[in-house]
Amino acid sequence: MTTQTHYFIGIPVPQNEAEMLTAKTEGMKKLFKSWVHPLDYHLTLAFLGHPDSADQLQAVMKELHTALGEFPSFHLSISGFGTFGRKQAPQIFWAGAEKSEPLEKVRETVYSVCRKHGFALDERPFAPHITIARKWAADEDFQEGMLPGHPVSAFQVSKINLFQTKLGEVPKYHTIDTVLLR
Repeated sequence: MTTQTHYFIGIPVPQNEAEMLTAKTEGMKKLFKSWVHPLDYHLTLAFLGHPDSADQLQAVMKELHTALGEFPSFHLSISGFGTFGRKQAPQIFWAGAEKSEPLEKVRETVYSVCRKHGFALDERPFAPHITIARKWAADEDFQEGMLPGHPVSAFQVSKINLFQTKLGEVPKYHTIDTVLLR
């Protein structure tokens, strides 16, 4: 059985920010089964899955270079921690990013271009976050009080990456192309 390579477009988290998030969540290591490598921290703008062809990816990135190349860099604020999934046993532990007009515009542009080139994208409302860990592992039920204190930080978003997932590698997300913001 062959595994298909998956791609996504996202905002990479700078190393200093990743280190802060890692330090802030260190006390939760035993509560989740799978932890994202800090070099893999990112904020997903669009999950593409497996493309029909390399040409499809190239067309998307060519258009994004044009559409976002003159877009100004912007601040992304990290505002707290939370979870997705069942309340008692969450599937995802994340650091939340505050919505902002620049973030929304970048995401809308990425979605528009990807759809134009035939990608079927997630229709759920945008919930900007950085996944830190997956799969609740503790015997006791999860409670909000288990979350670490809220980080108050921000970083400058100066690029948008096309990532390729390489299962079995650490880190597993590899940058294939980068769109630099102004």
